[in-house]
Amino acid sequence: MVLVDSDRRYVEVNTSARLAFRASLGELRGRRTEDLTPAHEVESTTQLWARMLDTGCVAGTYELASLDGSRLEVSYFGVANVLEGLHLGMFVPAAWPEDELIDDPELLGARLSSPLTPRQLEVLQLAADGRNAPAIARELWVSPVTVNTHFANIYTKLGVRDWASAVARALRLGLIS
Repeated sequence: MVLVDSDRRYVEVNTSARLAFRASLGELRGRRTEDLTPAHEVESTTQLWARMLDTGCVAGTYELASLDGSRLEVSYFGVANVLEGLHLGMFVPAAWPEDELIDDPELLGARLSSPLTPRQLEVLQLAADGRNAPAIARELWVSPVTVNTHFANIYTKLGVRDWASAVARALRLGLIS
């Protein structure tokens, strides 16, 4: 996970992300997101940034560039303004074998037999696509309370505590795209 300010500078970077970037916190702090983006991806990241600020979140796949020049394709989820002027980015390597990413055998089996209902998967996919609870409710013709109930059940089934963690875990498990 990374925490980025409104100028798109890395403020905090957890250990896993530092390993992916192959850089220390000191090397990453103050660098802009474009500094770790392949040149051919810079324009699309500017568009993703604008979309995240507009909708509140973004998700998808992306190629990161490390300081040493190596590249890593990741599945990501970004949330705007988790704190005023600070934005959260979460990612996992897209091509690593599942058994290297998940150490819980029960969750490893979840990819093959989803613990979520088709409707819960639909709600979660809409969230991953950047929709908030009221937008999901409008699209599915249900009340926002129903959407919140779906998320409460999703949190329980995936063993998470919040919306962003649910989307990140579902992406990692391949339950949504």
